[in-house]
Amino acid sequence: MLTSASVPLGDLLLGRDPQRRLQTLLTLVGWATCIVMSLAHHAAATLGLADEAHTMRLAVFSLIGATLFYLLMRSGVGPRLASDAVLSMLQGAWAVAAISWAYAVSGPARGAAVLLLVLMPLFGMFTLTPRQTRLMTACSFLSIALVMAWKASAEPDRYDPRVELMHLLFAAIVLAVSSVLATLIGRLKRRSQQERAELAAALERIQRLATQDDLTGLTNRRAAGERLRRAAREPGAPLCVAMIDLDRFKQVNDSRGHAAGDEVLRHFAQLARQTVRAEDMLARWGGEEFLLLMPATTPEQALAVLARLRERLRAAPLTVVGPDYTVSFSAGVASCGGAGEADLDAAIARADEAMYRAKREGRDRALLQPVPA
Repeated sequence: MLTSASVPLGDLLLGRDPQRRLQTLLTLVGWATCIVMSLAHHAAATLGLADEAHTMRLAVFSLIGATLFYLLMRSGVGPRLASDAVLSMLQGAWAVAAISWAYAVSGPARGAAVLLLVLMPLFGMFTLTPRQTRLMTACSFLSIALVMAWKASAEPDRYDPRVELMHLLFAAIVLAVSSVLATLIGRLKRRSQQERAELAAALERIQRLATQDDLTGLTNRRAAGERLRRAAREPGAPLCVAMIDLDRFKQVNDSRGHAAGDEVLRHFAQLARQTVRAEDMLARWGGEEFLLLMPATTPEQALAVLARLRERLRAAPLTVVGPDYTVSFSAGVASCGGAGEADLDAAIARADEAMYRAKREGRDRALLQPVPA
């Protein structure tokens, strides 16, 4: 049983979701900032620089809000209720209110509250767009400006208008610089995320090209070889392999062109995927030749699968080649009861031999090549 003692502290505080850890960390930093500022206000009140009742109410407001936002992020409830941008804007509005309140009650020490404004754009730099960052910055400046104007008008002896004007200038500089930095960092973050997404998509495409035939979407010969080697090493029930060759495919290419030939290959691959089982492997072996690996299958069952495929092809004419043209194939089936690459290679060779025998005997058929005595 997993106990809290066995969970790393980082996972305990931030969770294990890598996409949420950063946002939870920023919220936790905001909570720690509230703790420090509450202690600072308490010290200011002790020194007689601020009113103790006002600073106590501010501390309660700040800590309740910070704790609520942290719990919303850590529990995952917040992201389920709203987007990251909305959560950042709400947290920003709460922080602006707390900073403005701190400026109003801090008396002679109020200049320190101006420095806290630098945090406003930075906390939303990973989730807000540049426009949203500018909006948050403007709202922060307007809020602190209104508080300065109110205090300078109501208590001009304690809040000298000249000092408030200088504080307003410093607030504008702090917010402007932090807004520019937050926008640049946010753009770099989004560009990095976009590049990682493009790289992941490119790697996925490379992986797909390395394992799939680009025309038919089937497993290509290289990947099929790896699957065959794994199958040869896995002990279990006997398996069957079938070699399939489309009949008169060269005539389609010569008379209708390679585009029509490509349609024939895609048409066959689509119907074949719908016919074989999920555990079977159908691969394009080369040109118009395909290999079908059928684990835990008897020769009779393998022949039945090929018969169903033949019926599906007959029921689905390919009109782009001709009004009554249906794809047919010749196939050879061989079983493999041993465990080893040599046994499987021998089975593939027997299936290939049976396929050529089916062509010689008139095409459009599947023949079984028995294991030699």
